[in-house]
Amino acid sequence: MTKNSNKAIGFWLMSSQDNHETAYAMLKAGRYNFAMFMCQQAVEALLKAVFIIQKNDRPEYIHKLPRLVELTGIDVPKAIDKKILKIDAHYIKARYKEDRFNKKIYNKRNAARLFKDTQDVIAWFTKNQKLKT
Repeated sequence: MTKNSNKAIGFWLMSSQDNHETAYAMLKAGRYNFAMFMCQQAVEALLKAVFIIQKNDRPEYIHKLPRLVELTGIDVPKAIDKKILKIDAHYIKARYKEDRFNKKIYNKRNAARLFKDTQDVIAWFTKNQKLKT
């Protein structure tokens, strides 16, 4: 790892933690669409750190979580993969689609579940990659 790689890894890990904390704050504030969007952002930043660790290269400028997982080359358990797919759905929908205001999607129960899924994904990658967050 180069000095720049270590710096980039640190940046993405700090971004993931900050996004995760923001997701929690939005959940507590009742801003459920933003809580769910920030869950996606937390996992995206984490996967970009993992990509650098695995490939010693910069990740592509993409936001699709399944594609980022694929690019890392890590085989994730089916349960984690399912959670990643659920989280991924909120990158665009939570901000740009009419669904953003749909209380059947963006409500306390769904946001709390997605936040838990996000915690599970972060915990799995943290353990699997021996990350220091």
